[in-house]
Amino acid sequence: MHNYEIRILHLLEKAGSADLAELEERSKLGRDQVLWALNGLFGKGFVKLNYNERSKAALTAEGKAYAEKGLPESRLLRRISDSGVKTDSLRSNEERIGLQWLMKKRLASVDNGMVKISSAGISALKNEFPEEQLLKRISGGRQGSVNPSEKELLDSLKKRGLVDIEGVRELEKAEITEDGIRASKSSDEGKDEIGNLDREMLAKMSWKGKRFSEYDLSAKVERNYAAKKHILKQTIDRIKDIYLSMGFQEISGPAVEPAFWVFDSLFMPQDHPARDKQDSFMVNNPKELEIADKEYVRQIKEAHEKSWRYSWDIDKARQSVLRTHTTSVSSRFIHQAVTRILANEDENLKLPIKMFSIGRLFRNENIDYRHLADFYQHDGIIIGKDLTMANLFDTLINIYAKLGIGLKFKPAYFPFVEPGAEFYGYSDVTDEWVELGGSGIMRSEVTGIARNRISVLAWGAGIERVLLMSKRNGIKSIAELYNNGIGFARETKVL
Repeated sequence: MHNYEIRILHLLEKAGSADLAELEERSKLGRDQVLWALNGLFGKGFVKLNYNERSKAALTAEGKAYAEKGLPESRLLRRISDSGVKTDSLRSNEERIGLQWLMKKRLASVDNGMVKISSAGISALKNEFPEEQLLKRISGGRQGSVNPSEKELLDSLKKRGLVDIEGVRELEKAEITEDGIRASKSSDEGKDEIGNLDREMLAKMSWKGKRFSEYDLSAKVERNYAAKKHILKQTIDRIKDIYLSMGFQEISGPAVEPAFWVFDSLFMPQDHPARDKQDSFMVNNPKELEIADKEYVRQIKEAHEKSWRYSWDIDKARQSVLRTHTTSVSSRFIHQAVTRILANEDENLKLPIKMFSIGRLFRNENIDYRHLADFYQHDGIIIGKDLTMANLFDTLINIYAKLGIGLKFKPAYFPFVEPGAEFYGYSDVTDEWVELGGSGIMRSEVTGIARNRISVLAWGAGIERVLLMSKRNGIKSIAELYNNGIGFARETKVL
C-alpha cells in the first residue's frame, strides 16, 4: 500500500470511522490526497464509503436578476395592489410574464381590460414569495444546497429557466472493514510502497528493488478551477486571430458617434425607421457632435437628395447616437482610404486593403435568448480591383470554417450595399439555419468611387450568436454571456 493509504488506515483503525474533514486534519494530508487514499482503500475492500446525495442549484442570468430585484409577478402584484392597472399599459416582456404568473397562481384576474388583485393576491402581499426566498438564498455565491422539502419549488424555478440543478454526491463518512483492520496491523507507514520519486532517491538509487504503488486515474478528487479567460473574450480573441491570419489589419472607433457616421454616410435616409428612438439610443450629453470633413458632408448630402429625393438636414446628422453597428468604423476608414487612393497620396497604400474591427454596439432590441440591447460585432472590408460577390462569399466561408460553422447565403437589402446578402450558419442546438450577419458590395454613394474596377466588399456580424450555434459550448441564451457570477466562468469550457 501507499504511505497515504497506510496513514489513513491507521487513523481509521483507531477511530472506527471518520468524515473527510477529520481525516484531513489528523493525517496532515490535503483533501485530494485523502480522497485518493480512500478510493484506493475502497478498491482493496479495506474501507466502506458512505455518500450523501443532494441537489445543488445554480442561478441562471435571469434567475440572478430576479433574485436581486424580485420576480416579475411579485413586482407587478405590488403595482396593482390599490386600484389595478390597464392591460395595455403592460408593455415590457417582464410585465407580461408577471401577469401570466399572477393569473396562473390566481393572485390576479383581468376584467374589461383591467388587471385586478384577488383576495389571494392581497394575502400574498403580506409575505415574500417562497420562490423569491429560495432564489435569494441560492444567490449568495450563485450556488447553493437545496433541501428535499423544496424540490417542488425548485422544479418550478427550473422550468422557468431561473435555475440549473445538478445532483451532488459528497463523501459523508469512511468506515474501516475487518479486512482493513487486519491490513492496518500488518502495514508500516513508509515501508511498503513508493508513491513518488524524489531527487535523493534518484541520486542514491534507493528505489531499486522497491515496489511502486499503482495510481487509480479514475479516483475522485476535489475539483480544481484553473484560471482561464471568459468564453466571450476567448471567442473575440479567436476571431481576431482568424482575421490577422488572413492578412487583415485591425481598426477601431468610438462607441458614441454623430448620426452621420452611423447612418448618413452609409446611405441610410434620415426618415429610415432604424434611426428612430425606438431602434437607436440617442445621447443627450453631448446632444450633437461635429463632423470634421465638410467636403464629405457635402458629397453625402448631394447623394441623399439626388437618390432619396428629400431635403437632407445637417442637424440630424450631428445628433449623438450610440453606434448601432461597427460598420460606422468601416465607413470612416473607407472614406479616408479611398480619398488617398484617388488622390494617389500614399504609395504604400496598395490594393487590396483588408481591414476588420471588433467592438460593442447598442440597439433598442426586444430582449430574448438571441438578442440583447448591447452586444459585440465584427466588421470586415476589402478594398480592391475587380472584386465580386464570389470573393466576398469565399472570404466569409473561410472565416467561419475556422469557427467550425458552415454558411449559406440569401439575397437581402441593405441601404449601403448593392448587391447585398445575409449569411446563415447551421445551429446543432436548434437544428436550424440562424442568421449571423449581412454583407455586400458597398454602393458608390458610400465609397465615392466612380471607377468600376475598384470596389469595396463589406460585412458585419454578431459575435455572441456564434456561441449559441454548438451544443458543445452549453450556452442557451445570449444573456448568460454577461453573467458576472464566478460559477459561470468556472463551468464553461475552454474553446
